[in-house]
Amino acid sequence: MRIEKLGEGNPDFAVVGSIHGDEPCGKMAIEKFLESNIEVLKPVKFVIANEKALKQNERYTEVDLNRSFPGDAESDKYEERLAAKLMDELEGLNILDMHSTKSSGDIFAAHSYLDEERMEMVRKTGAEIVSYHAESNVNSMDEYLNAVPVECGFQGSEQARKQAYEVLLNFLAANGIIDRDYDISDPDIFQIYGTVEKPEYRFTAENFKLVKKGDVYATNGEKELKAEERFYPVLMSTNGYDDILGRKAKKVEEPNF
Repeated sequence: MRIEKLGEGNPDFAVVGSIHGDEPCGKMAIEKFLESNIEVLKPVKFVIANEKALKQNERYTEVDLNRSFPGDAESDKYEERLAAKLMDELEGLNILDMHSTKSSGDIFAAHSYLDEERMEMVRKTGAEIVSYHAESNVNSMDEYLNAVPVECGFQGSEQARKQAYEVLLNFLAANGIIDRDYDISDPDIFQIYGTVEKPEYRFTAENFKLVKKGDVYATNGEKELKAEERFYPVLMSTNGYDDILGRKAKKVEEPNF
């Protein structure tokens, strides 16, 4: 874990990159900012999280770090010990947590749960889309810390690297840490309520676009997967998961918070 702090005093904000070692865009965005010499007006902490997995270009070395919070400092598993160290470094801070995905080139926030405080953080990233789970208990970082996880584009792509840096700059500017123009977004909100357990199918629809009842949204040779109800695909992809095709969501016009 690499930690860098800029500015005088104790920070209220942090930027985290590369929780997963096969998602280098966060690391690259942080390093680009550190090399930029952009003046910071408030203290801020930067964390490149899973350096060991990054070197191996693997999602994790032993267990998924983003399923290991709050961690265990005495564990025999590397990521569980690392999660405990991250808790110590980040507790009490407002955190931008940068990721990338195999499902979509869009910038979108992907929360375990959502409330007004988290929604305000999403707006300051500039993300135009946010998804969250109706119920979630997967031991991700944002369940234990005040973090906004943002998917910055396709995993390993130049697009993800560029968009991660844009999100980082917007987050810092919107929170008064650097002096530059920024956007405050008004995101479309999607509540995840189920999964599609068909990993052997090829996803043919588009994430965050309505799939109507009866529409074909995935195929396997001559087999077609037709929607039994209207829904919005979220994090659906042909190769993104080993055990599921992805998730189903409903669009929320008026969030209940």
